[in-house]
Order: sequence, then C-alpha cells, then structure tokens
Amino acid sequence: GFCVKLVCIHPTQYHGQIRRGQLLGRMLPMQKVFPGIISHIHVENCDRSDPTHLLRPDVPPFPPFPQDRRWATICSGNPTNEIRGCDKYGCGYYNAPRYYGKARHKHTGVDVICADGATVYAPFSGELSGPVKFFHNGNAIDDGVQIRGQGFCVKLVCIHPIRYRGSISKGQVLGRMLPMQTVFPGITSHIHVENCDHSDPTSNLERGKGQ
Repeated sequence: GFCVKLVCIHPTQYHGQIRRGQLLGRMLPMQKVFPGIISHIHVENCDRSDPTHLLRPDVPPFPPFPQDRRWATICSGNPTNEIRGCDKYGCGYYNAPRYYGKARHKHTGVDVICADGATVYAPFSGELSGPVKFFHNGNAIDDGVQIRGQGFCVKLVCIHPIRYRGSISKGQVLGRMLPMQTVFPGITSHIHVENCDHSDPTSNLERGKGQ
C-alpha cells in the first residue's frame, strides 16, 4: 500500500524485491555537494503526500525509568515487616478467620508485628487522610491513618499518627504504636495493615524486607 522514493543514496540494486528492514544501500557523500548541511535522505511519497507520520520507527518505546515499588519497614524493631502468627486472639495473616460474638468474618488485612510504643514509618510516599477508626468504641488503640500514593492506598490501624493530613515520604516517621496490651493482654502487638480495596498486601510487605 506504499510507494516511496529515497533519494541521495546508492542502492544495492535498482530492480527486484526487498524485505522490510533489509539492507537497501548506503548514504552518498552529501557534504561534498553541500558542505555543512545536515546530511539526510530525501523521502518522498510517489503521490507527493506527507510521509511524516509513516517515518516514526516501528519499535517499542523505551521503558519508563524503573521505580522502587518495595514498601519500607513499617515498625522499628521489625525490619523485615514480619507478620503476626497465631495467638489466643487469632492469627495475623490475610483472610484469617475472625469471630465477633457468633459472627464469623475474614481478616481483610495483615498484622505487622510492632511493640507497644514503637516508632511507625510510612511504607511509601503519599497523602495522609484520617483519622481511621477500626473499633469505633474509643478504646486505647482505636486510631489510625490512611496513605494514598504511588499507586497504593493503605490504612494503618492501631497507631497514633503525627498528623492526619498532608504529604509524607517513604520511610518518614508516621507515628507510634498504641498500647495494644492494655486492650488485649497477651496478644502479639501489631499494626493492622489493610489495602483500601481489601486486597492482600502481603507481597508488598515482603518486598519491603530489609528496607
């Protein structure tokens, strides 16, 4: 469907077939005729229509600059973002069974081990919003905050943030762990980490190990 003239080149042949991308020839010495010109091939459609849009190379664009998608350490003293195992109150993994009276639910987040009073850090850069209430009963750990940014949205619960609004950077101090032992004696103290869409955040936390 194309017909084009390429001028100022010496072709390998003047007749016959050629395949796309095959060697066609070589550029002629344009500087000898027009000293100082930007040497070039003159490309002209046979019907003299504009060939500009056809000249864009049919190659994939350069990939975007890689971004670090790993979450940072969330709690001081837990550099690997270790997830709570099981204790008398339940288990900390995603979709673990939860019992509230006779009602049974699934755990919609994961519990990252964090000692009472420990420093809490932002897992990624973003915008804060809150407060986020989990228990809605005003107990000593009913506080938290949401962070949205870099393609993530997460709620961190059972912490007291330094603020509920504004920007925060990955790894920056976000707040402190609240006294979970006063509410649930003997539990493995932890931050409840829940994606805003209730998907499993485990892989994001694992990518942050050692960060």
